[in-house]
Amino acid sequence: MSQQSIHRATQVLGLFTFEKPSWRVSDIAKALGLAVGTTHGIVSALERCEFLAQDPASKEYKLGLKLLELGALQSVTFSLNRKAATPINYLSRHTSTIGRVGVLNNDVVLTTMSTDHQEWHPSSYIGPTVPAFCTGIGRAILAYMPGEEVIAHLARVKLHQYTSKTLTDPVRLRAEFTATRERGYSLVYGETLVHLDTIGVPVFGPEGRVVGAVSLSGNPGQFASGDVAELAPQLLDAAMEISTHMGYRPQPHFL
Repeated sequence: MSQQSIHRATQVLGLFTFEKPSWRVSDIAKALGLAVGTTHGIVSALERCEFLAQDPASKEYKLGLKLLELGALQSVTFSLNRKAATPINYLSRHTSTIGRVGVLNNDVVLTTMSTDHQEWHPSSYIGPTVPAFCTGIGRAILAYMPGEEVIAHLARVKLHQYTSKTLTDPVRLRAEFTATRERGYSLVYGETLVHLDTIGVPVFGPEGRVVGAVSLSGNPGQFASGDVAELAPQLLDAAMEISTHMGYRPQPHFL
């Protein structure tokens, strides 16, 4: 298979999103600017490998089971997930909140692990990728990035108003990142989903690099000021435990 064929195949797979999980061949061709015949050949090859599957009734294509198999394998073998699984699952159950692990990838937060297995919960419908600027994990990561990188990130992404509480002003967002860094954790109150509040804490790796973040989410009733004062130290402790397992060695501070 040529490099061009591989590139086009990845372009096809990249079209499938949480918002648009199924596609017709003609729509794929139009989206990628390819001939329908060429597109059909690529889609057929991906179907034979079980990377895509066609719905007999609608004739639309969806992601295939092979990708589910590979995704599950990646999830359980991903180093950050393996280190975070025990502390985050324990903390989530202990506090009756939703625990998540995520990384910043291509300017969005990719959720690599979640303890939320309740399909009825609103957070189940936000998809595997979420914006960084208005989420607990995203802010926890952005707060520790160099200032010029943060400014560039905010200039690149669309600062969409998801709810009436969503901060979209770059100046106010940078101030919030500064506050996050000063207290050690992010606080997001209903900015992505109205009924979802979140605390996020960065996870560090070797040389103090931020390699991801963890979060606890719940409904507004779970995140009153007194609850935050109790939840934040627990999440900070869990994040430090995970960071240590990721190879982080904090520098000693001398008075």
